Amino acid sequence: MGLWQKVSALLFEQPPTLLFVEHGKKVCETTKHFLTAMEAFSSGEELEEIKQEVDRWEHEADQVKHEIRKKLPRSDLFLPMARGDLMDLLWQQDEIADKAQDAVHLLGLLPLSLPEALHEIWERLIAGLRESQRAYCELITGLEKHLKGERQLAERMRELLLEIGGREHEVSTTEDELIAAVYREGSLDPFSKVHLVEVARTLGQVAGHMENAAGRICLLFLR
Repeated sequence: MGLWQKVSALLFEQPPTLLFVEHGKKVCETTKHFLTAMEAFSSGEELEEIKQEVDRWEHEADQVKHEIRKKLPRSDLFLPMARGDLMDLLWQQDEIADKAQDAVHLLGLLPLSLPEALHEIWERLIAGLRESQRAYCELITGLEKHLKGERQLAERMRELLLEIGGREHEVSTTEDELIAAVYREGSLDPFSKVHLVEVARTLGQVAGHMENAAGRICLLFLR
């Protein structure tokens, strides 16, 4: 191993790179409880305990984020890739947890009994987000193994990126369908309609940031 590789390994490869995986795992726990909250909302269940779990894991993700920021060298000279690219990945991944938390808080602010016309669309939205979350968390597991030398997983990680992109499209389409149904629903008052539209947009952002973060993971680490 040459001098450059030794310096890079000492300053970057061992601590901060795996911290991106650790951050991803916290984000996955946040989104797991986020999905539970979506299911509870559709069943009319209390969200407070689930919200506390979401808050706990989002906070833990933030703590790892701050640790990454402290450990990343300020100069690209000691990094195997641009610091700005890594910070963008960190931001995209952190936004998954942030938007999931935002969505759960919104759901808890105004408990609603979803009209029948919206219920089936809501269930499809949950299903799409669940599949996005599953694929993203598998990608994080694959990244951890890849960084530890199991490079044969690269092709599977690229497949997951394509899957996450496809799921994001499904979620976005279902999100638009839900919003249109909300506007048509005569049993909802105007404030409830605005509230549900805001919830739907936030849910779509969760899937969007999963796609963006997955793309950056593959671009940066699968070379």
